[in-house]
Amino acid sequence: MTCLVCHHDEILLPRASTDNIPVLMYGPKPPRYDATSIGGQVYDEVKKLGVNVPQNAIDFLTISMAVTAADTFVVRERTAQDGWARDIKLVIPIGDPARWRTAVPILEQALRFLSGDNWEIELLGGGPTSPTPRTRGNLINMHEHNCVCLFSGGLDSAIGAIDLLANHERPLLVSHSYRGDKSRQNEVWEHLPISLSRFLANANPSCRAHRYATDVSMRTRSINFLAYGIVVASAFDDLLVPQPVTLIVPENGLIALNAPLTPRRIGSLSTRTTHPHYLGLIQEVLDLVGLNVRITNPYRHKTKGEMLRECRDQTTLHAIMDRTVSCGKWKRTGVQCGRCVPCLVRRASYYAAGLLDGTRYGSDDLVAVMASEKHRDDLLAMVTACRKAFRATPEEMRNWVSMSGPLPIDPIERESHFSAFLRGMAEVHTYLDSWGLV
Repeated sequence: MTCLVCHHDEILLPRASTDNIPVLMYGPKPPRYDATSIGGQVYDEVKKLGVNVPQNAIDFLTISMAVTAADTFVVRERTAQDGWARDIKLVIPIGDPARWRTAVPILEQALRFLSGDNWEIELLGGGPTSPTPRTRGNLINMHEHNCVCLFSGGLDSAIGAIDLLANHERPLLVSHSYRGDKSRQNEVWEHLPISLSRFLANANPSCRAHRYATDVSMRTRSINFLAYGIVVASAFDDLLVPQPVTLIVPENGLIALNAPLTPRRIGSLSTRTTHPHYLGLIQEVLDLVGLNVRITNPYRHKTKGEMLRECRDQTTLHAIMDRTVSCGKWKRTGVQCGRCVPCLVRRASYYAAGLLDGTRYGSDDLVAVMASEKHRDDLLAMVTACRKAFRATPEEMRNWVSMSGPLPIDPIERESHFSAFLRGMAEVHTYLDSWGLV
């Protein structure tokens, strides 16, 4: 087991050992060669809200930072006996550990589901307290907003913001502003019909020693994204906004479930960042620690094509949609690859909605992609999955979807999730059939 010992005071950080990684919380850089750091600018961004943030929200943020540090610096192939699942322990000082006593087992369960690792969390006292809000300078204007929406620069999050505005809501947008993502987020934001305030932060895990080579999978980065949204939503307490405050997580139903396309993708290639089971566990944690935030995904029962077709403001959508990013690999070249699973779902959604796709793709010709042993892995998996879906019985399809994780117990909600997955796969099948691939 690898243990990450976290503290916001560099003097109290222990020395590193074979199975011990010291992490400076909210540190701008590692204080020593044997230490790491995370969240250097995040604390200052929270101060820009200009209002008091509840301590339990700051504690959730601190825990999420420690999780991201672990996911970054504990490399799978070096520590996992089976090549995937890692054994990770976090020792984290927070402001109010007693409040979290009953929530920790649920949080550990959520992290196991999210990353496929074994997590143990030990919470201590004496951690970072809620920061004193700024009263002047470049503050975030919270007073004109009534909900919070995650804003990644992707197509689904753009539609989420557009629809909220069309429904006369005023979302405060929250972004995880990784390098590269921020420029696309800005570009989309600038084309919204109404100016909306934004909270932007970057966890920025950092190390100096080569022993801490970073793991590229980063399955748990979404917990940081949620933590930013939870901090902002909980800050509305100070403005006497009716509770609970809604935190919108816009994601189409096919990607939210993200059932494994092939058996070998059950672990490493099937992310669960917006799966209803994961979001439900996080909601349970929030309820247990007394955070008045309600997480919701209003598009969980829709396909991406339906989101495009049913967007409430088509004029704004057409001005924005080709500027959004779906590809997880685009930062390597600045161009969306066109052949990964998110790109294929994106391209299929344009086709299903009857819209011209003006997105620039690195691999536009899918027939050529299929002929390339180097580039066809995702496309081949998607073709295989579409063929399977086309001939599968309803029972076989339900068993397939269940491989991604438990669905809600409520029969109507459960069936709606299943139906969205079927329709999403049908969109992809129709698109790939237009290329003669299925």
